[in-house]
Amino acid sequence: MKKHVLIVEDARMFSKVLQNRLEEHGFSVVVAESLASARTETEKNRDLFFIALLDLNLPDAPDGEVVDHITACGIPCIVFTGYFDDELREQMIQKRVVDYVTKEDPSSIDFVIHLVCRIHENQKTRVLIVDDSATARRYVLDLLAIQQYRLAEAASGEEALAALATYPDIRVVLTDYMMPGMDGFELTKKIRLKYGRNEVAIIGMSGYGNNILSAKFIKYGASDFIIKPFLVEEFHCRVSQNVEILSHIRALEDAVTRDFLTGLYNRRHFFSVGAKLFASARRNQITLATAMLDIDHFKSVNDSHGHDVGDTALRHLARVLRKNLRETDVVARMGGEEFGLLLVNMDREALEPFLHQLCAKIANHRISCNDKVVAITASIGACATIRGSLDETLKVADRCLYRAKEQGRNMVVIE
Repeated sequence: MKKHVLIVEDARMFSKVLQNRLEEHGFSVVVAESLASARTETEKNRDLFFIALLDLNLPDAPDGEVVDHITACGIPCIVFTGYFDDELREQMIQKRVVDYVTKEDPSSIDFVIHLVCRIHENQKTRVLIVDDSATARRYVLDLLAIQQYRLAEAASGEEALAALATYPDIRVVLTDYMMPGMDGFELTKKIRLKYGRNEVAIIGMSGYGNNILSAKFIKYGASDFIIKPFLVEEFHCRVSQNVEILSHIRALEDAVTRDFLTGLYNRRHFFSVGAKLFASARRNQITLATAMLDIDHFKSVNDSHGHDVGDTALRHLARVLRKNLRETDVVARMGGEEFGLLLVNMDREALEPFLHQLCAKIANHRISCNDKVVAITASIGACATIRGSLDETLKVADRCLYRAKEQGRNMVVIE
């Protein structure tokens, strides 16, 4: 995803604070102090920026002309100004700006930073709009496009269910109530049979809105309800709040299931998922191979180069594992420098060359950190079939790992 932000602001102190705060969040920032310099930057790098932050009053553009130029370049923009009134608000909505912020508010910088981060995340968040009216659907799609969401649409409840099956990244469903065949209530109930509230948010919409309709939507499983016609700002706030709630829930789930340093699953999740996979293997629904991997001489890496280099090595190894394992496999950091692998439907003939290749790829990589280049190797022990229990199977893989260590390290031993 694009990470470059264009700031067009003639007040250097204000733009410098914005730039520093944005760079702290990992964004690359280009600053222009006039409409002329903004034109120069967009002519050079029109496709570089995913968002622009614009002052409405510039020395060579005192009446907000910069907004017209930036939107003509196809760059979404957030405007900030020292004053605001209803007429200016209507102008900004007509110009399809992402949002507007007043500089007089002390919290305005925090709001802008939050908004930029939100828009950046929206680029990987898909929203489904369900409405039998093509005109109403297009209006909502246009509003969401301004906020850079990924979009999907459906003209009926049946099409909506098909879209959910087609696009697993849908996080929000906006559904009208009054539709022929399957109405919004029925669609909400069917979605909730498969997707929980922590997976997909549902926002009901209706031009016949009242408290009873809102309450029914919520009881059937909707996360929110909005009455049409709605204010543009209210619409954006409701969608954004529901997306953020899902993001917070996911962050909490990750904190429980993932290792903080590497981003891989943790030991607890490994055993939770492993128990289910092992049960499926016992019923002959799948085959399951188990492997334990350990970085060789990891203590000497920390002692010789420092723990920051050791942490970099662990994160590097995690990336190698994620890149080389399949989506059906499970990899977790079991603790320290030890990792566990659950390989689904990989028979012995495929397992041996796969693990040897993985071992070689780890050894061939070089890790750069603090002007130091470090190489690591790993030993792997594996059990190609399941035993009486998951614990017993892991113990077999662990014994093979120790044999690999005893026989010289940087090798694979399979039971």
